[in-house]
Amino acid sequence: MKKIVYKKKLIGILLRTIPTGSVPITDGHEPLQLVTLRHPKGAYLKAHMHMPKKRVTKSLQESLIVKKGKIKLDLYGQDKKKFKTIQLKQGELFILMSGGYGIHILKNSELIEVKNGPFVEDKILI
Repeated sequence: MKKIVYKKKLIGILLRTIPTGSVPITDGHEPLQLVTLRHPKGAYLKAHMHMPKKRVTKSLQESLIVKKGKIKLDLYGQDKKKFKTIQLKQGELFILMSGGYGIHILKNSELIEVKNGPFVEDKILI
């Protein structure tokens, strides 16, 4: 796991491998909660449900999972300036905590994007 910081602000988390166990990747106060699960055959994770609770978020966070292919991400800070470029390949994941990104498709790719909702039309093009 690699935290990407720009001007002392956490912009994203890059995950290339899944650690052993049930590991929270994002802090508990973040709108997008990401936990990785890596357990051996025969392990059992207790069944559970979550009680309905009101959850209020003021920011959007996104996670991109590369299911197939290869991409390049241009990362932007809150000031709309590009500060870094990273590549992701099959099985890798990036969590955008703040700022923005542009996606270059380098090989035929399949991506999964997960973000907190509900959906609101609020996109600002950089």
